Amino acid sequence: MLKRILLLMAIFLGCLCQILAQSTLSNEAKYDTLRNRLSTEFMYYTGNGMERGTSLLMERKYQSNRGLTGLWADAVWWQGHYLALLATEYARLQREGKPTEATLEELRCAVQVYERLDLEAESCWGCDTIQQCNGFYIRDDINRDDTSRFNLNWLISDYSNHCGHLNTTGNSPSQDQAWASYLGFALVQKLVDDSSLCQKVAEISEKMITAMQYKTGNQTVWAIVNPVNGIEIQPQSDITWLAYAHATIGGLLSGHPVRSQRAKKGRGTWNMVQSIMLAAKNGNFRWYGVLAMSTVMNEGGASGKCYEWLVRTCEKIAQKRPDLQQDIIFPHLPLINLILYGKENKKLLPRSSYDFYLNSAPIDGCITHYIDGKTVRNTPPWHSVSLFCPWHLTETGQVNMVDYLLLYNLVELVYGSKSEN
Repeated sequence: MLKRILLLMAIFLGCLCQILAQSTLSNEAKYDTLRNRLSTEFMYYTGNGMERGTSLLMERKYQSNRGLTGLWADAVWWQGHYLALLATEYARLQREGKPTEATLEELRCAVQVYERLDLEAESCWGCDTIQQCNGFYIRDDINRDDTSRFNLNWLISDYSNHCGHLNTTGNSPSQDQAWASYLGFALVQKLVDDSSLCQKVAEISEKMITAMQYKTGNQTVWAIVNPVNGIEIQPQSDITWLAYAHATIGGLLSGHPVRSQRAKKGRGTWNMVQSIMLAAKNGNFRWYGVLAMSTVMNEGGASGKCYEWLVRTCEKIAQKRPDLQQDIIFPHLPLINLILYGKENKKLLPRSSYDFYLNSAPIDGCITHYIDGKTVRNTPPWHSVSLFCPWHLTETGQVNMVDYLLLYNLVELVYGSKSEN
């Protein structure tokens, strides 16, 4: 009994020490700590975004039976959020009168990653004849030789697991990769005063969305098809229900209307999707996709007021999923909408709602700690792999904390003053 009491006390003291350590830093200092950690531990940066494996975020690292293991999964999905982080950091630094050159250069490299993964894609399926970007990309190009770059014993990536397998879909595009990319692309175009970079984002956006439309005879259908082997990767049934949103965002980001008869007819389907999106108990990425695209489009269901609709819907998800133990799910999305479309005539959530998230974020970036042989998980909302996908509650180890970094920048840009503990 005494041993059990001592163990519980050790766990409690360990968690208490972590909380006390967090409170010793302002959120600005915490940002700097986690930002440096992101740059030095969770990505390999050379200043050349066309170099294989660079400027591409690791999702998580953890202890496995092979030792310290790094994971790259759905890397383009993370890349979109990384672009959003860099664009908002650039705008915040500019507002604060601080140097922006390093952030802008890092942003250029992060955008180049999209071109690099596009140019490499066909060769993964054994074709070397396509030498230009066409919107068909792979999710990452991290191979097993990269363990030394990250001081890892082992790594897992879609590239190392799937590249070279002719029939695989494991490292190919999917519309959820585009959802997060739209957020990053839109923030770059809104916040970054570099015309060549914004033009590059517009071109990448147009190619990405065009590659979701497959021409068969005289008909164009919304489906992702591998241009090398003709295999359908993501079928019409998955994309058609969001075709209107994809096409609308394509026009917004590229400046060129996406002409698709099916997309024009899909407005009613999109309205229905927005209105019934909470019918399922566990929508997960489907929820995130609808909300992320609504954020970029500035369409808020039947009310037409997107910010208010986002807040209400995120609160409803929190009520629907009490197991996630958060007051508002996806707290960054309403803020992104405000930055893209303005705060005028909108009743904003109190800043305290966001300070709670920022103040409680772990400085070490861990979601779990090992104390006396036991795994101790962080308290909500930092008990999952990311605020962007809060249902990932079983992972262990350390995460990239892009969610904290992006949320900090968004809060500073919207509310306009330092966030302190």
